[in-house]
Amino acid sequence: MGEGWVNLSQPLFNGMPRAAAHGDVRIWVDERHMQTRAGPAVARITHLEMAAHVGTHVDAAIHFIPGGRTIDQYPAETFTGRGVVLDVRREGASPLGVDELRESDPAIEPDDIVLLWFGYAERFREPSYHEHPYLATDAAEWLVERGVRMLGVDTVTPDMPGARRPPDFDFPVHTRLLGRDILIIENLGPGLATLAGRRVEVMAVPFAIEDGDASPVVPLARPRDS
Repeated sequence: MGEGWVNLSQPLFNGMPRAAAHGDVRIWVDERHMQTRAGPAVARITHLEMAAHVGTHVDAAIHFIPGGRTIDQYPAETFTGRGVVLDVRREGASPLGVDELRESDPAIEPDDIVLLWFGYAERFREPSYHEHPYLATDAAEWLVERGVRMLGVDTVTPDMPGARRPPDFDFPVHTRLLGRDILIIENLGPGLATLAGRRVEVMAVPFAIEDGDASPVVPLARPRDS
C-alpha cells in the first residue's frame, strides 16, 4: 500500500493570523435545547464569521484582476493534479529568487502545482509569522513562463510582508500569477514539511462561492513515484 494523503491546512480559531484588510475572525457555538422522544437533547451549532482570505485558502483571478474569473468559474480539475513540494526554508523577510527555482530538486515541470515550504507553517501562532519570506518578482515571472498551474505557500502571502511594502506596492506576485490564471494557495499547514523535496499528487478543491474572489480550502497531497 502506498503512502497516504497528508492534510496541508491550518486550523481555524479566534485570533488567527491574517492581513489587516481581512478583518476579524469570529467563531462561536450556539446550543439548541430540544425535547425529543428519547428525552431532552442539545444540538451544538458552530458559527464562522470571517473573510474568505483567512486561514488556508485559494485566491481566484478576480481577487486582483478586474474581469478575472471568480472562484466558482474554475473547473474542478484546476484544483487537482501533480506537483512538487520544495524545501526553500529561510529566515525572515528574505526573497526566493528565480535561480533557486530553476535549480530546484525535484525540478518544476509545466502544469505543476508548486508548493513552497518556507518553514513558516510551524510559526502560524507566533508573531514572527508576519515577518515571512516571499517570492521575488523574477521568480513569479519565471513560474508564468514555466506554465505552472498553481502556487502554494506556507505564509500569509507570497508577496512581500505587509510591514515592508512601499507606498506604491503593486503586489507583483499576485498580479503576475493571477493575471495568467495561476491560482494561489496561502497559509499552508505544517503537513507540508513531511513532503518536502518530493513530487506529489494534490487535491485542493474550494467551495463554489458565487462571484467569490477566494475560498477556504483543505489541500491534500500524497507522494507519487514520478
